[in-house]
Amino acid sequence: MSIQRVDTVEKYFKPLVTSDKVSNWLLWISIALSFVLLYVGENAALKSALNVLFIVVTLLYFAVSNVTSLYLARRAQNKRLTNLISNSFGVSLDDEETNLYYNNTQNPSVTRLGINVFENSLFSKTTASKMVVGERIKIAVYIVLTAVFIINRNTSLELLAIIAQTLLTTTILTNWIKLEIIKNGFETIYDSCRVLFLNPMPREELFTSQVLDIVIRYEILKASMGINLSSAIFHKINPEMTLQWERIKTRIGL
Repeated sequence: MSIQRVDTVEKYFKPLVTSDKVSNWLLWISIALSFVLLYVGENAALKSALNVLFIVVTLLYFAVSNVTSLYLARRAQNKRLTNLISNSFGVSLDDEETNLYYNNTQNPSVTRLGINVFENSLFSKTTASKMVVGERIKIAVYIVLTAVFIINRNTSLELLAIIAQTLLTTTILTNWIKLEIIKNGFETIYDSCRVLFLNPMPREELFTSQVLDIVIRYEILKASMGINLSSAIFHKINPEMTLQWERIKTRIGL
């Protein structure tokens, strides 16, 4: 009978994913309303109704995006960190349970903590690498469309102002930049883990400090960027990355 994968921490990420989607929809609706208001004409009643709708959508976006970043994301990441510590040292710091989320046979120790983050960094860098492709395409399309509008002499200054405001004052540009930063950060942490475990173990105090340095860098990176890695991509790449992780462990003797 096969052992079933369990991850009760994932339930804290589901409302985060939903809230993130709602926030994105509200953002795009507000952007669409900005363009509609520009061309609505002199119909006072329609313009007034659209302005009210725009204000409501903007307020909802503000509320949902802040609940997402200030509460849901923090709660989910805190639960994941608590579970990382629990699994690494064989203790129960809460009532959550994971099985086959971390895949190594080390006894509870600092070494297990380092290997857990090593595995996490492999999955995180791969997920972020796939996510950033979509953001790059989105930004490229936006830049091309902006260039077309600028070249077209019939484009009004009001339209150009809305385009610039949309790019610079929304999360479109910042999300792409954050994804690039977090992807590169995960790659650096993965390389640090690989070097640490590939070479002969240094003395215990030095090894412990190196593991803690890597763990803290990993957690700070996630917290500071505020990027929610895609659960859909994670589950899609999970079988392939699990096999790759097993090959990595074999190569470096873990």
